[in-house]
Amino acid sequence: MKKITQILLLVICSTGFSQENFKNQITKKDLKKSTVTFESFTNENGDVSFGFRLDSLIVGPNLVISSNGTKTYQNYNKDHEIDGTVINMYKEKDEIELFTYRKGLKNGPAFTMTGGKPTKKEQYKNDKIDLGGFKVDPPGKYQLIKGDGFSGFTMEKYENNSYAIGYFKHGYKWMPIIHVWESGESYYGQCMSVRQGFGIYAYKNGDIYVGMWDDNYREGLGFVIDKNGNITEKGFYEGGVLKTAM
Repeated sequence: MKKITQILLLVICSTGFSQENFKNQITKKDLKKSTVTFESFTNENGDVSFGFRLDSLIVGPNLVISSNGTKTYQNYNKDHEIDGTVINMYKEKDEIELFTYRKGLKNGPAFTMTGGKPTKKEQYKNDKIDLGGFKVDPPGKYQLIKGDGFSGFTMEKYENNSYAIGYFKHGYKWMPIIHVWESGESYYGQCMSVRQGFGIYAYKNGDIYVGMWDDNYREGLGFVIDKNGNITEKGFYEGGVLKTAM
């Protein structure tokens, strides 16, 4: 009976998370039914783009490096709309912006880091600033043990000497979030306690994974770009492993 109750608690909690998860993303079935490709090209203004195409239309994880060095990481759903965390990195200003997009519009929390410090925190609704701010539903009676924790923008430090800054929900890392480890590695993007949805992971060797995540593992479309700007892996990941290379 005890085991059944524990399973029930996990299912109910997971269901609550999944209701806010981002759907309409490319799946393994889509790879079999449609033509998904990876393309890189330079625009007339000098911007360089890397990313996926579904039947020649933009889809999935993408990166644009502008001629002034600004990098924009974003994800597109199957309807070719920006969906998930958008990360803008401005090298000249030492500034990072993180926005939450749903179906092509800013919908959800956003924040800006300048010189390593938070300088702006905003909530958006349908592309406009929501003066009501960041709000979450009260934790349900079946919420996990940490479920009565803090909701909103904050920073948490962990026993492994890492820290996360961004938006939390009932004590869980939420979205968008920046998580930095003592080794210098870092993650920017969506969380649902764990890395979940679209995000980028910067490794200490200079590689950056740009793509989808599930339960802390690479899961879905993604690619790896090295410190010299070369794409070293691209395709569809399952359980953290590149299963379908492109």
